Amino acid sequence: MKVEIALEWFLNPDHLPFLVADEEGLFARAGLAVALIPPEGHYDGLAEVEACRIAFACNEPLHMLDAKRPGLRALGCFFETEGGVMLTPDGERRLLAGEPIRIASPVSAEPTNAIAREILRRHVETKAGRFDPDGVAIVEAGFRHLENLKAGFDGAWLCFHNFEVVGAMVEGLPHVFVSTAAVGLPNFSGLELFTSQGFAVREPGAVAALQEALTEAIALIRRDPDRAGAIWRKRSGEEDGPLLRAILADTLPRFVAPVRPDRERWRPLFETFSRMGFAAISAGDYQGLYA
Repeated sequence: MKVEIALEWFLNPDHLPFLVADEEGLFARAGLAVALIPPEGHYDGLAEVEACRIAFACNEPLHMLDAKRPGLRALGCFFETEGGVMLTPDGERRLLAGEPIRIASPVSAEPTNAIAREILRRHVETKAGRFDPDGVAIVEAGFRHLENLKAGFDGAWLCFHNFEVVGAMVEGLPHVFVSTAAVGLPNFSGLELFTSQGFAVREPGAVAALQEALTEAIALIRRDPDRAGAIWRKRSGEEDGPLLRAILADTLPRFVAPVRPDRERWRPLFETFSRMGFAAISAGDYQGLYA
């Protein structure tokens, strides 16, 4: 069976279980021919899946909460890291002084922007600074966070530790990483696998086969990280070097298995953001994601 999986952004090592499952014949053994689809926009895959135009998508669990997507069904988390806002040192200085700053983001929409400002507000409070929410401009500027910082943005939002933070450290790029954990918020930096209610009803075997193939791929990654790294270099065309080795070393231990629906995994996130007014869905909507 041919199926498409929409990614949340450009192909990167967070997606390695899909490549390993394909390279090692796990998809073929499960009767699946899988195509990975990078999106033009961050939400594109979720919209395509909800409309039943694509079978599967992966995206951050934050986007389970920031809008009502009644046709979406969550199939399980396969990757989790630390995430938050990365600031330049001068950006942090300006933030603490209450001066205007510009934050690059893959998306610019409420309530996602409000969450970024809450992270920054809490960070400022820990430093006894002066926070001006109106002075924080969040600009939709794509997924290349480090390039955006080098281009003059004061910070970048929706950064992952295993990618942007590791990349900044290897490149020697001065930065201040403000994670959700550092400011007392639940983590939401990971990747959840999604399908639509329609596809789940029509093709339960394909859903189960994909979950099992990814679970086996993650087990292989854990057993043989060198093989997993070789598959990434082969399939991505990325040359080996200190940056790639550092990203892979930080990424590979973060894959989550088995890939199974788990409504309790993100419940603290949903409940916390509901209390704070950041969740656009109800408790029933959250339950429905795992129906």
